[in-house]
Amino acid sequence: MLLFDDYKKIMLDKIKTIYSVQDNDMELGTNFGDFTLKIFKFKDNREEVYSRIKSSMDMEFIDRVELQGNYINFYIKSSKMLDTVENSIGTFGKYPNTFQDTSKALIEHTSSNPTGPIHVGRIRNSIIGDSIFRIIERYGTRSLTQYFVNDSGKQVISLYLGHIKYHKDEEMTVENLLDGYQKIYTNIDSDPDIKREVQELDEKYETGDNELIKEIQNTASIVLKSITDSLAKLGIHISTYVWESNFIMYGNVAQLIDSLSEDLKSEGKAKYIEIGDKKIFLTRQDGTSLYFARDLVYHMFKSENFDWIIDVLGEDHKDHAKNLDYVLHNYLDFPSRIDYLFYGFVSLDTGKMSTRKGNIVTVNDLYEKTVEESAAIIKQKRPEYSKEEVDKISNAIAASSIRYNIIKINANKPLTFRWDEALNFEGDSAPYIMYAYARACSLISKTGNTESSTEEYNEFEKALIKAMYVYPYYLQNSVDFLRADIIAGYILYLVKSFNEFYLNCPIIGNSEENKRMRIVRAFKKIMEDSADLLGIQLLEKI
Repeated sequence: MLLFDDYKKIMLDKIKTIYSVQDNDMELGTNFGDFTLKIFKFKDNREEVYSRIKSSMDMEFIDRVELQGNYINFYIKSSKMLDTVENSIGTFGKYPNTFQDTSKALIEHTSSNPTGPIHVGRIRNSIIGDSIFRIIERYGTRSLTQYFVNDSGKQVISLYLGHIKYHKDEEMTVENLLDGYQKIYTNIDSDPDIKREVQELDEKYETGDNELIKEIQNTASIVLKSITDSLAKLGIHISTYVWESNFIMYGNVAQLIDSLSEDLKSEGKAKYIEIGDKKIFLTRQDGTSLYFARDLVYHMFKSENFDWIIDVLGEDHKDHAKNLDYVLHNYLDFPSRIDYLFYGFVSLDTGKMSTRKGNIVTVNDLYEKTVEESAAIIKQKRPEYSKEEVDKISNAIAASSIRYNIIKINANKPLTFRWDEALNFEGDSAPYIMYAYARACSLISKTGNTESSTEEYNEFEKALIKAMYVYPYYLQNSVDFLRADIIAGYILYLVKSFNEFYLNCPIIGNSEENKRMRIVRAFKKIMEDSADLLGIQLLEKI
């Protein structure tokens, strides 16, 4: 829960004593007013409505109230908005402050099969999940992230078998594991012995053979570490890991299937739940469980400790999520709130890079290429920088550019990653945002006086103060709609307001320096707060 001087709420509460209005009848103003009230649905004459509402607006923070067509525009005193921001930062170290919620949220994201490196098409999952986690945590909800390690089923068994058959006496490296895994899949259709071995191992695994399960966990953990190392380059760190195999080893899957026995139907020896005209299978003909059954167990496990569960899923999982949700709420006693956050996949602009690893582009490939592109731009723009400075800046730009260029697009829309857009210092990009912050840091380093001489503000000062004050409203919307791109849009709006202010309001050595530096210091703090929500790595020098 966000705590700040919410002028919108104060005004709405007063208006509600006169007229029946909803919270969404008042919006943040764009071209006119700081807040705008829609009155076209009111029965009274609009002049009368305006007169009554204006007369009730006796709050000291209001500058003026104006009628324009079917809208009433409310203008807030810039001095009050800046005081609100500064007082919160001075007292609590941040704006807005938060009240710690007693509920707990769990965001499950990434959860890629540990059978290969994470690739560009899937990294959007991780970036969205990590950003939503940061946003919800900032909102005041105790939150964790979780990776569901899919170490069950024929894919991971093939990974294990590939090592045994082709690299048994060699070190268990990611390269050797992937080579063996690819050979299994290349030969399985033409070699019945391989198909039989996979089937036998799968059946042995499903009986809860602890030794085999532990060996497969160990094999999968090698690939899993390579995935988490890739995520760490983008500043993504998972709070907790849950191994799918544990639900088999400890009998949870068998117990769940048994608890549903009265609702299950059979097709041969396979068991399924009927949803309309669809058959949702929980077991195969050979009695081994399917992922759907294990995912049911996992979600019941999550609900034991968390009040709010968020699953970040690719758009190709919509049917799975729909069926999962139906069974959880109609056949099982599922107590938690659950939200499914779907996303479209990421592709790369053709012709921009190649990879030695075949027909996929890994996150490591993308990161290394973006570091390379960033370093080239930094060397061109800042030839005086040392290698250490170039490395530090290019690494920060690379991680921030990948994250921001992906998160700024609504998750439901498909996305093509383009380097010329991601690394553009002049446009809607991470470097553009990072440069504005560095510029603010440079200004702060050149001044020491914090006393203000006046409370009169010009249009550029007012615009930036408003952009800072409205931050909580964007944060609230981001939580309400589970959309991290709302924060990306806010940061761009904030930075554009700052750049207009910087270009039109001389600061160092100017008679207005003290007042304007108050604004710059507040901007710096809100930039740090909002950029962290998206994993943008701000630097004092760029």
